[in-house]
Amino acid sequence: MSRVDLVVAGGGPAGAALAALAADAGARVVVVEKQSFPRDKLCGEFVSVEGRGVLQRLGVMDELVAAGATRMDSIRLTSLRGREVRAPLPWVEGAGREAIGISRRVLDAVLLERAGRAGAEVRQRVEAIAPILEHDRVAGLRLRAVGGSGGSESLLAGVTVAADGRRSALARALHPALCDPARSAPRSWFGLEAHFDIDPQRLGRRIELHLFDGGYAGLGPVERGRANLCLMVTVRALRACGGSPDRLLSERVRRNPALAAILDDAPRATDWKSIGPLRFGVRRPTSAGALFVGDAAGTIDPYSGEGISHALRGAEMAARFALRAAAEGRVSDRLASEYRDAWLRAFAPATRRVRRIGWLLENWWIGEITGGAVSALGGRLLPSLIAATRTGTAAVPAND
Repeated sequence: MSRVDLVVAGGGPAGAALAALAADAGARVVVVEKQSFPRDKLCGEFVSVEGRGVLQRLGVMDELVAAGATRMDSIRLTSLRGREVRAPLPWVEGAGREAIGISRRVLDAVLLERAGRAGAEVRQRVEAIAPILEHDRVAGLRLRAVGGSGGSESLLAGVTVAADGRRSALARALHPALCDPARSAPRSWFGLEAHFDIDPQRLGRRIELHLFDGGYAGLGPVERGRANLCLMVTVRALRACGGSPDRLLSERVRRNPALAAILDDAPRATDWKSIGPLRFGVRRPTSAGALFVGDAAGTIDPYSGEGISHALRGAEMAARFALRAAAEGRVSDRLASEYRDAWLRAFAPATRRVRRIGWLLENWWIGEITGGAVSALGGRLLPSLIAATRTGTAAVPAND
């Protein structure tokens, strides 16, 4: 049975960034990821200015730009009946307002390779199936090769980090009630996503949010002249369209005239991906001596555009605590408490505020009222409510 300083379950943005930072500092790190990269993943694929700052500090922005990352500095919100408002993305002192669009297929592979270059041991197609508990505290992970016929492996670690997403195996083992629900209800949310071949001039440097009957659509440019169309839809609306994403697109989403105009004659370039039912909100950033990061710690409503940035900023925060714990050989109760408090201060207020606003997007007629109100205010509320929820201007230093 081997032992390392830090084992990270999950090789997405949170896990890979944390592993890279810890390995940069000299820690012995193992990252286990159940899939093989590069791979596609359902996501809005929008990185706000705070997240871009983390990518720059990790030294991967040039690589992402070379891979085709698109730049955005404004947002448009439209309602079902044609109301719209445009606004610049919020300005962060020392960093500007520029966000990027990049597919998870590219972003995640680049970040995981960065962790490997830093010295982390990266094991792909290996999943964490259960925590190892010693005196009711997590002391490592039980691992298993995906698709293999062999048994499991036990890996002990001074620090165990769950970065394996909203359906985290570690979170399920410790607190199953905090994870996404097992069954759906009519008002449950599902996510759908596909790429479309769209003339880049139709979007320019803009991220867009379009309301429709039963949900909302996020549309933003990514690499290779494509756009990411990510739909958040209630189960009721999806069932009304026979559970078909294409029917939902034609019967409900395209009833928004602004979105229909952009999607006009644009072919779908990828298969639909789906996930659900979904639950948004603050979960638990630490438990039983383990640290949670990214969606394992809390999931913010997708319309905020802050999911990836929260993951990256959370990784920077968690890395500081993980390195302290690794030096001590464990996550003490005091350190766990400090990490929990720091995570909640940084991310809980925005996550809860966004959740309160999110219910407005469930019903198109409320969306009409919202659209009118935002238009009347000349877009002053749009950046704070939709474009970015501010993971803190201090997230990006002045020299970024």
